Amino acid sequence: MAGVVLDTHALLWLVTQPETLREDALLAIANAQAVGRLFVSPITAWELAIAVNKKTNAPDIGETTVKDWFKAAVAATSSKVVPIGSMIALEAAAIITITAHKDPGDCYLMATARYKKVPIVSRDVTIGRIAKAGHIDVVGC
Repeated sequence: MAGVVLDTHALLWLVTQPETLREDALLAIANAQAVGRLFVSPITAWELAIAVNKKTNAPDIGETTVKDWFKAAVAATSSKVVPIGSMIALEAAAIITITAHKDPGDCYLMATARYKKVPIVSRDVTIGRIAKAGHIDVVGC
């Protein structure tokens, strides 16, 4: 089934620096957009809200609030926000148990991809390692 979930950095780069993304990631994203199955998680808004306050390597979202940036990014990319319900929360907990990965943001993003039965577009090394173990599908970006 066509579709992908965007990791937080993938959404950020898609909106602010699309040239940063690999060609196969851009193709997967375009295919997902074409069928209305480009997904983002509310966890991305949470991760961005934390990251913009970092002293180093903070993402540049301009002069807007994270709330407004996220809303505009979802609209600009024709993404669908997948609500976090009990099934995704339980899947995120299962990912922690299965993989020993403790980053809650990553676990919720991976759980969303598993719930929607689509790959996650990510450049995260740990997510890539988890994919190699067969727990998730990844489109490298």
